[in-house]
Amino acid sequence: MASWGQGVEVAFAGQGASEVVNEILIDGPSGNKLAGTFLLPEGASPTHLVPAVVFITGSGLQDRDETIFGHKPFRAIATTLAQAGIASIRCDDRGFGKSTGNGKLATTFDFLEDAKAQVAWLRSRPEIDPKQIGVVGHSEGGLIGLLMSQAPDPAMNFAVLLAPPGISGGEILVGQSADMFTKMKVPPIQLAFTLEKHRQLIDAIVANADEATLTLAMRALVDAQLDCVAKPKPPEATIELTVKQGLAQVSSPWMRTFIALDPAPAIRHISVPMLILFGERDVQVSPARNLPPYQDGILACPVKPVIVIVPKANHLFQPARTGMPDEYAAIKVEIDPEVLKKISDWVVSTTSSQPSSQLSSQPTGPISAPPSVPAASPKSSP
Repeated sequence: MASWGQGVEVAFAGQGASEVVNEILIDGPSGNKLAGTFLLPEGASPTHLVPAVVFITGSGLQDRDETIFGHKPFRAIATTLAQAGIASIRCDDRGFGKSTGNGKLATTFDFLEDAKAQVAWLRSRPEIDPKQIGVVGHSEGGLIGLLMSQAPDPAMNFAVLLAPPGISGGEILVGQSADMFTKMKVPPIQLAFTLEKHRQLIDAIVANADEATLTLAMRALVDAQLDCVAKPKPPEATIELTVKQGLAQVSSPWMRTFIALDPAPAIRHISVPMLILFGERDVQVSPARNLPPYQDGILACPVKPVIVIVPKANHLFQPARTGMPDEYAAIKVEIDPEVLKKISDWVVSTTSSQPSSQLSSQPTGPISAPPSVPAASPKSSP
C-alpha cells in the first residue's frame, strides 16, 4: 500500500457530463484506510489545476454521502461544486462503510486527523491547486473544520461550516432537550426539572464520576424524560435497558470529549475565508445558542467569516415546518437548492478572488486536544 497521505484509485464515468468519479483509498494517520469518492470537474488536469474540498460528516458514524433517512446531502453538494469547477473528496468515516479502523474508539480529534489526511492527499494530486483546498463540514464536521482553521498555521485554505457548534457539547445536549421538549409543549415546571437532571448528568461526566454516581444520574434523567413523553411509563425492564444504553453512550471516548469541548477559543483564531450557515429552525444546533459565540469571537479573529441564517431550514438544511428530527424523513427536499447555490457561489468566489499565491499551502501538525478522557464507544449527537 502507498505511504501515508497517498491512495489508490479506480476511475469510472461520472454522474453527469461535467464530472469524473474516482473510487479512492487513502492511508489514514492511524493505519486506517479511508475509502471514498474523488469527484473531478471535467477538464481538470495537470495543466488546468482546480480548487478542491474535503467533506467532513456530522456525529455518528456515517457514509461518504452523509446519508440520513435516504437523503444524501454531501453527494448533492459535491455534484453542485463539480458543476462549478470545484473538485472534492468525501470518505466513509473510519470503521464505517468501506473504510477501516475502529470508529467506536475515536474522538473528534481522531476524525480531525482523518480530515487532515484527506487534505494532504488532495495536495498530492496533479489536477488540484494545492493552495486552494478547503473543507465542507456539517455539525461535528463543522467543529472539525473550525479546529482546522486556526492561526497561525491553518490546515486548509477555506471552509464552509454547516450548523457548527458554538458552545460545548454538554451545553448543546441540554439545549437540544430544552428545544425539543418545548416544541412538544412539556409544562415549564416539568421541563425545568428535566433539564436540571440533564445538567447533573453532564456535570457528573465532566467530573469523571464513578459508575454508581453516573448510574444514579442517568436513571434520574431517564425517569424525568419519560415523565415528559411516555404515558403510561414503560415496564421497568425497558427503563433499565434505556439506562444501560445511555451509560454506554456517555462512557464513550467520543461523548466525553464532545461534552467537554468548547469551540469558543478556536472561534477567536479563524484565519481562513469561511462561510458559516445555520438553519433558522435547527433544534440540534440551534442558532439561538450557537450563533452568539461566533458573533462575539469573530471580533478578535484574523479573518472575519461570512455568517448566514437560512430561513425555515432544519439541521439538514431542508425547508422545515418545526425543525424536529421526526420531520427529516418525510421532507422530500434533500437540501434546500438555495443552500446549494450559496455554497457553490461562495466557494467559486473565494477561490477566484484569492490567487493561489495568497493562500497558505502548508499542512500543520496535530491540533492540541483537551485534557484526556476515559475510553469506550462511538460518536453520537448532534
